[in-house]
Amino acid sequence: MLRRVSIRTAQSLLLVLVGYAFVWLMTAYVREQTFTTQLPDMGESGSSTIDLVLFCVPGMLLFVLLGSFVRKPRRLGGLFAVLAALSAWLLCNLFSRAFGNTWTEGEVVVLLVSNLHWWLLALVPGLGLLFALERLRT
Repeated sequence: MLRRVSIRTAQSLLLVLVGYAFVWLMTAYVREQTFTTQLPDMGESGSSTIDLVLFCVPGMLLFVLLGSFVRKPRRLGGLFAVLAALSAWLLCNLFSRAFGNTWTEGEVVVLLVSNLHWWLLALVPGLGLLFALERLRT
């Protein structure tokens, strides 16, 4: 049981990777700039990277909690995708301020849905690494 929880904890860190990739892909697309690995400047906080990690923590905790009871890889991948979508929505809420001051909840959802293709692209390496780490468990 402890081995499964430790592997789920390592796998939950992949949500940060997916979130980071999603934010920089979305930022480059919205600003119509070339792709860079730099996160948008939030202005008021000290570090956008720390903010990104903090907004991924709810998904990470839920993944460790719920993923500890999941044994089938397909269900684990589905759980990871759902929690990555939750993290992406939280990150859209956070980084939407980099594109302007006033964003309603509906506009944030539209921002997420209109950038869904970037989320799927960011999700692919996360799922690949998730299944690679899952093979360590067996």
